[in-house]
Amino acid sequence: MQAAKRAIHQAQAFQLSMRIRHPSMDPAFISKELRIEPEHSFLAGEPRRSQSGAASAAVHTESYWLAALEPAAWLGDIPLAIPEILAISEQRMNAAVTKSLGWALSLCATRFGRAHAEFLRRIRSDGGQVSLLVALTPEVVSSFNLSPEVSRIFGELGITLEFEMTND
Repeated sequence: MQAAKRAIHQAQAFQLSMRIRHPSMDPAFISKELRIEPEHSFLAGEPRRSQSGAASAAVHTESYWLAALEPAAWLGDIPLAIPEILAISEQRMNAAVTKSLGWALSLCATRFGRAHAEFLRRIRSDGGQVSLLVALTPEVVSSFNLSPEVSRIFGELGITLEFEMTND
């Protein structure tokens, strides 16, 4: 019984989220373009909510959009050209992406580089910011690799990588 409880409560190795700040872009437009629903968003000019939940006189000075990313769910969307990778079963690939931060970051770079590069560059040219938030559990992830190609893609897209160590 003890082992079953431990298996259920195993710490997640990492969590990836994308955060976008923009002077005025509607978060609904961001969701439509990226085809991802946010966990949290607001539009510049909307009233801020107070701690009590009531609207206050202050307004948001910028638009904000934050969504959790699920790279393993994108495997079917990305054409893989390496024969050795094609030979691995989808289940094994999902497990690898879920456990390997390097793979997950590679999939993010591939997805956003191919499908959304122009949109992400537009956000930056408008004065916005795009960040990929990486929350790591140090007990589970002791190291990871980020290839030069993946680093280059994030740099070209203007995506800032932010790493945070968690104690989950």
